[in-house]
Amino acid sequence: MSRLDSLLPLLACPRCGSRLNQHESRMVCGGCGTAYPLRNGVPVLLPETIEEAGTGEASVDDPVSRHPYSQESQRIIEDHKDGWVLDLGAGGKLQRWDNVVQIDIFRYPMTDVVGSADRLPFRDNSFSAVISQAVFEHLQYPQAAVEEIRRVLKPGGVVKIDTAFLQPEHGYPHHFYNATETGLREWFREFDLRWSGVEPHQHPQWSLSWFMGVYLDRLPAGAAALLRATPLGDVVDALQRAGTGAAQPQDAAIMEALGALPEHHLRTLAAGVSIRAINPPKTLPSSASPAMEGVSPVVATDLDRKLAAARTDLERLRSELTTVREHHLLANDQSRYMAQYYRLIADAGEEAPLSAGRRAHALFHAKNMVRAVVPPGMWRFMRDGWRSLSGAGAAQSAQAAPAQAVAAPFVSVVVQPFDVAALTATFFSLVRQTYSGWELLLLGHPDQSPAVRRAMEDFARLDSRLTIVSRTDPEGLYPWRGRYRLVLHEGTTLSFNALQEMFTLAKMRPGTEAIMADYDAVLGRDDVMPPVRCQSAPVPQIDSSFAVSAPFVLLAAEALRGNGAGRIVNVNYQQVAHIPLVLFHALQEPVSPTSRPPATH
Repeated sequence: MSRLDSLLPLLACPRCGSRLNQHESRMVCGGCGTAYPLRNGVPVLLPETIEEAGTGEASVDDPVSRHPYSQESQRIIEDHKDGWVLDLGAGGKLQRWDNVVQIDIFRYPMTDVVGSADRLPFRDNSFSAVISQAVFEHLQYPQAAVEEIRRVLKPGGVVKIDTAFLQPEHGYPHHFYNATETGLREWFREFDLRWSGVEPHQHPQWSLSWFMGVYLDRLPAGAAALLRATPLGDVVDALQRAGTGAAQPQDAAIMEALGALPEHHLRTLAAGVSIRAINPPKTLPSSASPAMEGVSPVVATDLDRKLAAARTDLERLRSELTTVREHHLLANDQSRYMAQYYRLIADAGEEAPLSAGRRAHALFHAKNMVRAVVPPGMWRFMRDGWRSLSGAGAAQSAQAAPAQAVAAPFVSVVVQPFDVAALTATFFSLVRQTYSGWELLLLGHPDQSPAVRRAMEDFARLDSRLTIVSRTDPEGLYPWRGRYRLVLHEGTTLSFNALQEMFTLAKMRPGTEAIMADYDAVLGRDDVMPPVRCQSAPVPQIDSSFAVSAPFVLLAAEALRGNGAGRIVNVNYQQVAHIPLVLFHALQEPVSPTSRPPATH
């Protein structure tokens, strides 16, 4: 059994607390569906507000990053061999213990889980003991970390915390707090405190050694040499006399050497720090709300952060709700279209008699039979006559008139279909667009089944903006009229406002040669992986290159036609725009037509 398999029962989603399941290179929450990456078998379980910090290195010459266990910590590990021990902020340990779970914000070689102390990714009551060495000074929300320790620790479990008091500023990425013994006890006030104090490795001599070692190391060479040659008592006497305003002439050289510390190193060893600020305009009442009365500033700050994360979740849920509504409308459109092939009319909420359904079915097939045997010109004449008799001719003409006034559509959408259902989804997502300036080109291919070709012809009858092109290469030369061209992978649909967003941007920035947008995609089967929002690659601050059939990118006609027969379009980065909205939905992983097996006929 792998290390991850043994830890899996302990793990929980840092977002909702539900169990996690392993799926190939991801961990997926069984509750909220959030997916977390696996890096070389190590789950990265960070809250949504924390970016992944990356990897860390462990070295025998770096005792700080290794955090060697104190004697008391080693004894706790030995005493709890039959249970799990959490090493919170383990750092770069050089070995792994069977019963110790090493968690850190960095992924060191021996790290078991990447996570944050204030949102521990473990189930309640998972550990018999928790140890943490030289970590709490680096936590932005230490009080929240204490609450998380209490949650994951079994009743009667042991917690052992070592943290900095008189130590220079150190560590990466941040050093937030140095705690007195009283402050440490205050953080853990909800625990049954059995002992607090100074352990041998925390003796003041080590603080003095660390402080003086850093001080001398960062002084100019001459000043450091003078202080090393001066007796410690003389240095202390000179400092005391200077502090009381009774300095003597022989103290000048010592004080000058001590004052030679470069300014950019002052903060590391400073006796204190200060702040000066201006109160900005107040947008909320200054008085605390009743729910926040009695809450410490530290807890209030953590609540603010969680509130921000909740707002992010709410925005995501609203976006998902919009997508669901769009899919519902598309399903209604598709059902009405498919009703033409069946004996019943499938209008929502309308109970049609069986005879009416049969008449609609017969009329549809009668029109198809007539169209197959009469010349195209005669067919158009007969179709217009049917429309005028049915009263639809005037409405169709009124709708068609504005379209004829537009010289060219805004975008030419190109699809090479191999699946009827995927083609249907894409077609109706275009029909439902809030902006109608588009044309759809369906590219032919020898492997397309008769059903696909028949569906292409049916859609071409339904909407005059659709054209069937007898080409097999999506990058080939074929007639298209749009100001921009968009090549879609099969099964991709557009959000209802996608073209409107892109048209508005192009109108505001007429020189834009490439327009990108975010999209969501199902990275695997629907029953395994939830949809994942993907951001388009950030616009680089150099000239950019795009494949002429790049998905989810609108490329300007001038850029494409000026490219000749090349497969790559080079554009200036200043003419590339990114819309940070999900405007595309990839219903399946893209499949290259050349890799598709031949269709069965």
